[in-house]
Amino acid sequence: MKAAVLTSFQAPLEIKQVPIPIPNDDEVLVKLIACGVCHSDLHLAHGDWDLKPPLPRILGHEGVGEVVKLGKNVNDNYEIKLGDIIGVPWIRSTCSHCEYCCTSRETLCAKQLNSGFSVEGCFAEYAM
Repeated sequence: MKAAVLTSFQAPLEIKQVPIPIPNDDEVLVKLIACGVCHSDLHLAHGDWDLKPPLPRILGHEGVGEVVKLGKNVNDNYEIKLGDIIGVPWIRSTCSHCEYCCTSRETLCAKQLNSGFSVEGCFAEYAM
């Protein structure tokens, strides 16, 4: 797939050919239709924050697309099926066990993974 990849801070993103991601058992693969550019994407690309994503990185967490593949554990309990149009959020996953996750404050989970920061994002043809 093609993706816009951040390879160096304060440099233009590079269009690269990269492998299509393979969803884990509890993930879905999304063929992206569109992705917004958030101010955080710009700050990340410029290296403005003390905390920086590992490079190279596909940025983007405002993606919308069609579910094209389901992980083997994704079933009716998830209420997601092939062909659904879904959004890809900033928080990709959390630990689900810490004080913050158990009190609906997942944004504070120390083990969260973030689309376009700690895991690949949506400036690409496919995302998870």
